[in-house]
Amino acid sequence: MTLGFDFTQFLPVELTDTILKTFNARDLSTFQCVCINWREFGNSDEFWFRFCAEEHFVHYGPTDNILREKSYSQRTTNVSGNSPIFDLKVPENTRLSPICKWKHIFLRRNHLNANWRKGRYFVAPALKGHTDKVTAFDCDGNVIISGSEDKTLRVWDLSNFQCIRRISGHSDSVTSIKIVGNQVITGCGDSMIRVINIATGKMTLTFIGHGGSVDHLRVSGSQLVSAGTDRTVRVWSLESKELKHILRVHTDEIECLSTHGILAVTGSWDNTLVLWNLKTGQCVHHCIGHNEVVTCCQFDSKRIVSGSADGDARIWSCLTGLCLHVLSGHEGEVYCLVYNEKIIATGSSDSTVRMWTHEGKLLRTLQEHMGVVRCLHINEDRLVSGGDQMMVVVWDYKKGKKMTVLHRHPSKLHLMWISDTKLITASPEKTGNLTVLSFW
Repeated sequence: MTLGFDFTQFLPVELTDTILKTFNARDLSTFQCVCINWREFGNSDEFWFRFCAEEHFVHYGPTDNILREKSYSQRTTNVSGNSPIFDLKVPENTRLSPICKWKHIFLRRNHLNANWRKGRYFVAPALKGHTDKVTAFDCDGNVIISGSEDKTLRVWDLSNFQCIRRISGHSDSVTSIKIVGNQVITGCGDSMIRVINIATGKMTLTFIGHGGSVDHLRVSGSQLVSAGTDRTVRVWSLESKELKHILRVHTDEIECLSTHGILAVTGSWDNTLVLWNLKTGQCVHHCIGHNEVVTCCQFDSKRIVSGSADGDARIWSCLTGLCLHVLSGHEGEVYCLVYNEKIIATGSSDSTVRMWTHEGKLLRTLQEHMGVVRCLHINEDRLVSGGDQMMVVVWDYKKGKKMTVLHRHPSKLHLMWISDTKLITASPEKTGNLTVLSFW
């Protein structure tokens, strides 16, 4: 049966709106293809905002520049054979109104997800300049700042992939980097913490006190938290520029550091974790249970998740400090972990990524890597794992299936940074290069 008239011309607007509110995004898009009048009815932010909310796209409206971010296509190479460029324009000299903002966001976000899923990306020119391996880097979406065993920092402009500044002044390897506004904070093997103005390259402040390499930096509000080989955690005020606390419990070097509000967690070569209160400088819990070095940790107000060279991950209670679950199954060291409200993912030297429930049950074992899985990233849409052989794999973690392998190269990968549109990696090999993949 074919409808031979435009029902929207005979119904009150309110009733038409009520009908259209029962449609999903695909139904509404099909409805809009019928005629100009129906296209205009469906071209409403009210409808498309709801679809964005259902897909967790709302933050792209007020906080992200997904509508304005430019493609890197003119300066990069598309290795996948299918361009990731999104081009949606209403023809000129037409009666059609511009596509409403939230539909535009919905379509662009879906296209971006498809680029990740199908492996459509551009490879930027390699960022070369360091004379030794890259040991740390950070990115704020506009610049990458990398540090190396060559004792220098380099500032890279993401709009043209050029090194716009070389910063010297460190007397040993740069071991950790954190961008904070227009400044970069660095940890160094010479035990000093430096605060440097990115625009000028000038050092504006130093924090002195550690007795060894400063390998970990986190910023929590107005506080800087540092840790390293001297077995201490130090809390500094970025406002008063003073040392607030020295936290001592560990009996060996600190291997990982994570912060959440006024709390911090450290894992150490002494096989233990410590939960700290940064405000009081007190040890809240000393978590004992791992049999080897604690290599990675992440936590929130409810739980601490840790991984160890003993092959296990553990879930601890933030309230009591007790171990709630032991996640056993890996046949090698656990090098990295991430979690969200749905799953925990762990990466190991056994070349697998394993997915677990928050109750400690093994859900899936993901096998694609060759060599150590060193880096993991998770968001609402995907799980990304990186490791040896420069292999980066994108997974649909909800189905436990591989979406695509993004990049292969006969070298290792030990650092990875991911945003919605970019993936940046660094290799531990000499000389130090960085690779930028753009999915937009």
